[in-house]
Amino acid sequence: MPAPASYSPNNQLRYGGYLVFRNLIPSPMLEAQAAEEFSQIAYGAEHANRLYGDTDAHVTRVRSIVDKMMPYSLKWNERAKSWKWDVAVVRSPDIRMYCLPGGKIVVYGGLLDRAHLNDNELGMLIGHEIAHALREHARERLGQLQASQLDSSGTIPQLFGLADLGAAPLGIGSRLLEMKYENTDETEADVIGSDIASRAGFDPRAAITLWDKLAQATHSNRDQGFIYVHPYTPARRQDIIKRLPDMLPLYAKAIGKSVDALPDYAGIGRPRRKLVRD
Repeated sequence: MPAPASYSPNNQLRYGGYLVFRNLIPSPMLEAQAAEEFSQIAYGAEHANRLYGDTDAHVTRVRSIVDKMMPYSLKWNERAKSWKWDVAVVRSPDIRMYCLPGGKIVVYGGLLDRAHLNDNELGMLIGHEIAHALREHARERLGQLQASQLDSSGTIPQLFGLADLGAAPLGIGSRLLEMKYENTDETEADVIGSDIASRAGFDPRAAITLWDKLAQATHSNRDQGFIYVHPYTPARRQDIIKRLPDMLPLYAKAIGKSVDALPDYAGIGRPRRKLVRD
């Protein structure tokens, strides 16, 4: 049997790259803005009596999953070792969640109460959102936006000079909440998120039922729809299925079983890599 593919921070998972754009906004600046935005969200929700307390079942459920994933997340971003991870669950019917740069996770109650996600599905989603933060997709997109807004007389040295500014570009915090990812971002978050979650003991086959559920639950609402923010296409769904042979051994090892001993999940069996014969 061929060994499962091994993904690491050095693997080239992306198609092309936007490192020039990413460098326009320093990580410390973006993480500070994200922390401020997170604090404002939590304060506003608490002031309106819409923030679930630390001992509420919604919060303990999310935090338990995040805690399980931490040991497998840090290798994907050196800065993550010093992030002050935190969770806020907002009492709201919205089906929404995001992990801000710096490890600040915001979950809206509708995701837990209306989408009816089981723990495997929620684990896959949290892994996916954490992966976006670890791989700095928001930083990349915001840097790209900054570059596009420069005056046409701007030069390459001026572009790189943005990274030395003492203050963050205006509106960067709120834009984090409106971030729409591209297909390459989703591919990377799917791979890394599934890797993290599988190693933490969550069934990677749940990624299929997760995104199918979110597509059904939010397709009619472009403002809060996960499928608007995270494009979910038939090709992306097929890619998730194709990677299951790589992820299932990680999950099986995490729960102390062999792949052959895993039961079916939602009618999905145990797909394996096809052997290539001479």
